[in-house]
Amino acid sequence: MDALRWSALLSGWRAGDGPLYDLLAEAVRAVIRSGQLLPAEPLPAERALAGLLGISRSTVVAAYDALEGGGWITRKRGSGTRVAAGAPRGANLLALRTPSVLAQGGEEFDFTIAVPLLHDTQRQEMREAALDAFEESLYYPLGLPDLRALLAEIYTQGGLPTTPEMVLITSGAQGAISLLANVFLRPRDRMLLETPTYFGAIDAFRAAGAETVGVPVTAQGVEAVAFAGAVKQHSPRLAFLTPTFQNPTGTVMPIRAREKIAAAVADANLPTIEDDTLIDLGFETAAPPRISTFAPDAPIFNVGSLSKLYWAGLRVGWVRVPAAHAGPVGQARTLSDFGSSLPGQHIALNLLQDLPRLRQQRREAVTPARDLLAELLRLHLPEWRFTVPGGGQFLWVKLPTRQTSAFTLCAARYGVRLFPGASMGVDTLPDSFLRLPFTLDPARLPEAVLRLKAAWDEFQSRQGRERLA
Repeated sequence: MDALRWSALLSGWRAGDGPLYDLLAEAVRAVIRSGQLLPAEPLPAERALAGLLGISRSTVVAAYDALEGGGWITRKRGSGTRVAAGAPRGANLLALRTPSVLAQGGEEFDFTIAVPLLHDTQRQEMREAALDAFEESLYYPLGLPDLRALLAEIYTQGGLPTTPEMVLITSGAQGAISLLANVFLRPRDRMLLETPTYFGAIDAFRAAGAETVGVPVTAQGVEAVAFAGAVKQHSPRLAFLTPTFQNPTGTVMPIRAREKIAAAVADANLPTIEDDTLIDLGFETAAPPRISTFAPDAPIFNVGSLSKLYWAGLRVGWVRVPAAHAGPVGQARTLSDFGSSLPGQHIALNLLQDLPRLRQQRREAVTPARDLLAELLRLHLPEWRFTVPGGGQFLWVKLPTRQTSAFTLCAARYGVRLFPGASMGVDTLPDSFLRLPFTLDPARLPEAVLRLKAAWDEFQSRQGRERLA
């Protein structure tokens, strides 16, 4: 059984009223209707599914009986349980790694996403920053000219010479990543990524039809030798790296490794996305120079955003495009729409004129939350292991189990949403990790960790014994 996939497919199966077997049967019907399960595709064995969901085997048997009686599945000794050929279904869908929404009652603690908290001063600041947005009625498919010029200046001051024509504005960093995937990838092309890595990037590249190849992330990020070897072995069409405060591990690639990777990209003429969305979130020291600064003419595309630095709802991102690629990438951007929202771009323009202040404010907001979460985990869950990062938004936590996906379903019953770290792997990762963002309100963190402890205690207590429905 693919525990990671099934924990995602059935993440909210307990929502609703009625017997557990009925809720489970309806959840499987919904997955088949949506097209995420294909005809003749196997379902998990009864005992394995019961273990994942924390219920009795008899509950799974009753659910399968109901599905078989309705013509949704077939069961045959020797070939197991499978989706029936005639089961109603929609168009095929990708099994995305993006966290799904759980229907929960009462207060919920969401550790699946990391977004900055927004306070009243920032709300007023954005209202004032948007005043100039309503003075014209024009399309800017490539982005507001003044914003492109300001970002070009920021890149240049950071050691990467850039002209305004090399900057395109997108709908968040995800928009930039998807844009580049559509430009460079075709079905069955090979795509080189870190593993683990940002799940939204994995989704985007899979949607483009790419075959993803992983390069392991070590304590110092991706190693240059491993990256160069993978480029030589797999001849990828595109690569994706987050060298600074890597998502999810928080690692920072050393300068020497950046130099070597820049040389490998230049030698192979390999289009490479350098994800800079967390580069401004350093707590102790300034971030090292970007990989692209060591090969400014190489096909390295720097992606940035205000979502992590200021507010996720702003949805203003950008990509610095090497001059040789500005034409085709700009055309693809124009074809996708006629430009991002002008109010959002005007807000970004005004905010980015004081970038050092934004960095300092974010540092002052996040550092106490990071330290508090680490303290609470050490106190209540001392067997969980992690390294406190020098920047970014996440703790990469190793649990003493190989069934973390099953634990996330247990935690959901306590009102805590979690994302199993193994779902951020390009290749198979041990199912032992959680990505825990430290962006929740610090006042809520003590209760959130207490719920995690309660869920963990229950999860440990039921390992190896019969689950009761």
